[in-house]
Amino acid sequence: MALLQRDMRASDRDREQAVAFLRVHYADGRLEEQELDWRCDAAYRAVGLRDLDRLTADLPALAQPPRRRRSRALPVALPVALLMLSLVALVLLVPPEVSIALVALMLAGTLVLATLLAPLWIPVLLGVIVYRLVCASRRPPGPRRVGWR
Repeated sequence: MALLQRDMRASDRDREQAVAFLRVHYADGRLEEQELDWRCDAAYRAVGLRDLDRLTADLPALAQPPRRRRSRALPVALPVALLMLSLVALVLLVPPEVSIALVALMLAGTLVLATLLAPLWIPVLLGVIVYRLVCASRRPPGPRRVGWR
């Protein structure tokens, strides 16, 4: 028998996980008590992982806990906090006439810059949106998981 065709031996932990999996499905009403008993008995007697797979192949996999997504608040919050801090410093340290003029210059500069760069950032933004939509529509659904693993 080739090495790749051999069945991996099951550990006690594997057997316990398979039995716990069976008990969850019994609690959900997918298994009757007699079927749970003989499957648990067979799981405790299983030698290889294939034996455990055969016992649980007709049962759907348990739902995985959702993955935690990284918060993107810090990259946005840092520039906003720096801007607010600079505005507070502008108001407190500079005379009102100068700070009003500086704020007006900053707003005018922002409008001019946004207008001059519009031919660049608008198509880039639309391209990113289209790319994300196309990728989301082409992503095939993952295979339906079955069994205890």
